[in-house]
Amino acid sequence: MNSDLTRRRRLARTALPAAALLLIGSAVAVQSSAPAAAAETTLRAAAANAGLFFGVAASPNRLYPIVGQEFGQLTPENDMKPDRIATSSGGLQNTSGADTLVNHAQSNNMLVRGHTLVWHSQAGALQGASQATLNTFIGNAINRWGSRIAYWDVVNEALEDNNTGRRRNQWPHTMNRDANGDGDFFDPGDTDVIRDSFIRAKQVVQAGGYTTKLCINDYDVDGLTVQGGVRNRKADALYDIVSNYRQYIDCVGFQAHFNDNPNSIITDDLQANIQRFADLGVEVHITELDIDDDLSNNDIGAGQAENYRKVVRACLNVERCTGITVWGISDSESWRSSERGLLFTGGNGNYQKKAAYHAVLDELNKGRNTTTPPPSEPPVDPTTPPPSEPPVDPTTPPPSEPPVDPTTPAPTTPNPTTGCSATVSALDAWTGGFVVTVRVTATTAPISGWSVQLTLPSGSSVTNAWNADRSGNSGTVQFSNVSYNGSVNAGQYTEFGFQGVGTATGLNPVCTPA
Repeated sequence: MNSDLTRRRRLARTALPAAALLLIGSAVAVQSSAPAAAAETTLRAAAANAGLFFGVAASPNRLYPIVGQEFGQLTPENDMKPDRIATSSGGLQNTSGADTLVNHAQSNNMLVRGHTLVWHSQAGALQGASQATLNTFIGNAINRWGSRIAYWDVVNEALEDNNTGRRRNQWPHTMNRDANGDGDFFDPGDTDVIRDSFIRAKQVVQAGGYTTKLCINDYDVDGLTVQGGVRNRKADALYDIVSNYRQYIDCVGFQAHFNDNPNSIITDDLQANIQRFADLGVEVHITELDIDDDLSNNDIGAGQAENYRKVVRACLNVERCTGITVWGISDSESWRSSERGLLFTGGNGNYQKKAAYHAVLDELNKGRNTTTPPPSEPPVDPTTPPPSEPPVDPTTPPPSEPPVDPTTPAPTTPNPTTGCSATVSALDAWTGGFVVTVRVTATTAPISGWSVQLTLPSGSSVTNAWNADRSGNSGTVQFSNVSYNGSVNAGQYTEFGFQGVGTATGLNPVCTPA
């Protein structure tokens, strides 16, 4: 977010009654705004005890002591955006500001969120760039800072305003093309800047052995609904993107710039929306939080504090919501300064805590109170390397499927009589869901097509698949090659994946050549 951007400002300046804007639901209990006796005295320490990070966006000239004292994560507000650091060929320039922020974070044991690689706004020399140029920039940026960046916003604000659920038309037309005109961009023949940018980022992370996680970030995607109970089509569109590209996406950012735009209010289904993304197995972060004073009738005391409580509690109640970041330190230094949406007043290192600060600290000190069963694996730790995946060759431009490296031996169970074998090469499971990657290997001779049959446990079903056509969703399911991955040379392999609900234990895929 940039202080020069105004598109998310209020649609009408007149404040609406709080009841019309803040829907208090039973899913998240709202507490008194009076500060409680805190087990910890800083946001950073209280958040860490609750199993998440609490961060801030900053610039190099605002690295006051409070940054390291109160916050455990740092997002460069502008210094990593393409208009600051990208050349027209995808190289890097003017990285001193970003380097300063990364070094400061490292010296204060803070996580860093890289913001951002691909964005239609503030694109600078990359405006209208080809995918190849974007891929060059993605590789250069990720490699410069490596694992010192815990999270990268790979794609930022890809969806239109006004709750249309459509993608932005600012993307270069050659990079977003719905080949068959069916209204989505998930078919193999479509060109998709989101998919291809994430594929490239994943290649670079795997090749470098980095622990960096890859995120998609957007605004007005916070609740299942918007004002008036209308379905949040923008949030649904983001959910579809994450569902279809789950093998590349590690985390989702809700920007949470709450104001009196009817699509930007705090709804009572915020927690439910966070939960459904978490159920896909990704981390969920509230990435750019600020709350307009209009949402509490120009009250930056108890009213604003209650709003902050609700947002923080919604995150705390979902196990995979692992971070909250406010977009600046104080009201006077915010890109929305007139709306007084942050936790401090004052400026230039001399800050005073607002009621909202005490409410957030109090809520963090109460810790998590998950209303759903915890995942079957330990809670996600932002410092923990992601689960291992098959290596991706970073020298190969990203096709519509992960590239195949013929020099890497594939784990196979050769069966000369069938001509191909199938193995589960990766399994990412959580309570209630899973993502499976299956590797198909040609054994003693080339094959021109294949099908793989497997049987899911009772009660499990497939919700979507990639790089394969499928027949059936539960019980015995058959997957077959698509047009671009049927031909496989002897000893080489291709892969497909699928996502489902339930469990994926005991899978024994059987391959048959076409």
